Amino acid sequence: MAEVRVIARAVAREDKADELKALLSGLVVPTRAEAGCVYDDLFESNLPGIFVFNELWQSQAHLDAHAASSHFKQIFGKADQILAEPLEVNLLTAVG
Repeated sequence: MAEVRVIARAVAREDKADELKALLSGLVVPTRAEAGCVYDDLFESNLPGIFVFNELWQSQAHLDAHAASSHFKQIFGKADQILAEPLEVNLLTAVG
């Protein structure tokens, strides 16, 4: 199975950065414990209110299971109310 690399970007609504940071931070530990998660790191940009997940999954099936997990659905159910735009998810393929 091919590994799947993910870069996901979340942008907070004005004055909601701290709330989004706390919410997204709560996703890291349970995600790291999931089957197939090689790593899952959350970063805060130097630009206000922007957060980036850097993830590596053993397979697409593992990533799909993550997206269907109860903790993912719970967090992003709440995050939708404080995101300035939809979550941007990029699946990456190495080219060199």
